[in-house]
Amino acid sequence: MTEYVIGYDLNENVSQISFSEIHDGRLKAVGGDGNDEKLGIPTVLCKRNGVNQWYFGREAITCANRGDGTLVGKLLSFAISGARLEIEGEAYDPIDLLILFFKRSLNIISAYVNPESVVKLVITVDHLDQTMIDILEKIVAAVSIDRENIVFQTYDESIYYYMIHQASDLWQNNVMVFDYSTDYMKSYELWMNRNTTPVVGFVDYVGYEHIKLPKFMIGEEFSDNKEESLDELILQTIRSYFAGRSIGAVYLIGEGFEGDWFKNTKNFLLMGRHVFQGKNLYSKGACFCASDKYAPKEINRSHIFLGKDKLKANSGLKMRVNGKEEYVVLVDAGETWYDAENALEFILEEGNSVDIIVTPLDGGRQRTEEIVLGGLPNRPNRATRLRLEATFESDVKMHIKISDLGFGEFYISSGKVWERDIEFKL
Repeated sequence: MTEYVIGYDLNENVSQISFSEIHDGRLKAVGGDGNDEKLGIPTVLCKRNGVNQWYFGREAITCANRGDGTLVGKLLSFAISGARLEIEGEAYDPIDLLILFFKRSLNIISAYVNPESVVKLVITVDHLDQTMIDILEKIVAAVSIDRENIVFQTYDESIYYYMIHQASDLWQNNVMVFDYSTDYMKSYELWMNRNTTPVVGFVDYVGYEHIKLPKFMIGEEFSDNKEESLDELILQTIRSYFAGRSIGAVYLIGEGFEGDWFKNTKNFLLMGRHVFQGKNLYSKGACFCASDKYAPKEINRSHIFLGKDKLKANSGLKMRVNGKEEYVVLVDAGETWYDAENALEFILEEGNSVDIIVTPLDGGRQRTEEIVLGGLPNRPNRATRLRLEATFESDVKMHIKISDLGFGEFYISSGKVWERDIEFKL
């Protein structure tokens, strides 16, 4: 059976879907009406008047424009706030509406891909906190793809995965992505620390809340003098940011950059840089990530991304394996903290403590965190079996739980449990 991966950009205004056959590598994008040229699905629903019939995307907008129903937008914001929506006197849970939109929009892919052949789905959003994670978990619980084959990521990471799959000369220097698709302009700067092994990628974010989308700032009319004023504002903001930075490529995404109204800004950006315009960079980056998660490539071994929700250090233990002392990985740097967990069972060689080795990925000093097992029964060496569980409360705090399992019929378990938090701050 042919296997496929999907990248889904769940956006407040317009969502995007990209997909690829796993061994082909060429990405395709879909629109909301089966037309590939109309990329993007407006993140809206419309309830038809008087009946429980819902439309999504462009069809929802058409229905509302005809006066046949009630349009519901800002689905993500409503889901995050938890406020119930009232339509025609009936209250609706915004998360249920978001689930409905997601399922309907994802179903578009069935025209191209058998859902049973999807081996990895990556959903990308502008941020991930516990509220957003809870919302996404409820969404994916309602789709037919196995949860273990679904990954959540931020736009930062989608940018990273998109770029490492482009020609390497495009990201030898820093890369800027300017997103003008929501209420205000945002920027993401991708840079690589090539002094480490593997090479580590980072993304710095800046939000320019004073640079609103034209429709929010000046209404329907967009006169020439206001075009020039906005062009100048963006030019000076970008010029100031670029000062002292080596930027090799610039990506302009979102409806705010449509047309040719920002001539001065574009002329400045084109001075010795590659400049690209588009809409579906995030969904493509998510799709590249999905492919790499399913079938890792050499670039994934030589490069790693460390976003704000990623672990910045490796952790492990030294223990005897098949008669030889080896380093056993507990959790790898680069894993997303809310997905990172592991459990090991092993025999304590001697003493009454366990050493956790923490190795920062930025080249910082390796350190050992000793966990003393106070009250452990006095037994001969190699006569105590332990279970160690590692979970994370944030990207910088690992929680360790160690349980005494005894040693078979010779020494029963004491039932003792030791817990310790280890800070990953570097």
